[in-house]
Amino acid sequence: MISPEEFVERMCLVCADRGPRGFPRKRRDRQIVMHSILMGLDSARSYSELEINEALKAWQRDIAPAIETDHVTVRRHLVDYGHLERSADGGVYRVGFPPARAVFDLEVDDIDLRATIAAYLDQQRRKPKKRPT
Repeated sequence: MISPEEFVERMCLVCADRGPRGFPRKRRDRQIVMHSILMGLDSARSYSELEINEALKAWQRDIAPAIETDHVTVRRHLVDYGHLERSADGGVYRVGFPPARAVFDLEVDDIDLRATIAAYLDQQRRKPKKRPT
């Protein structure tokens, strides 16, 4: 089970620290990142391609500034792993429920991702810089 503490720690390290980087390769980090995207989507509604693209761009800008992967690639990952379902014509998207979904503590969904990432980045900026000796 992925606890809120692990979720926040990995989100900050993978999405906001030491960029630029691509989409995570480690399975657990990839699951955490995908879950963070789904937290910003409404599972009860359908999205047009434009709406899903805008949501992914906002996620990249606000939550995952260190991940330098375009929104189309992120969307493709979500579809490939079953987190998004796409209509046959590719015009409508819905949140999917993949069979091998990671188990997250229920409190994870209560985390304010934008505030968490903003606080982490602020903390990183305030750290004293190490000077070469």
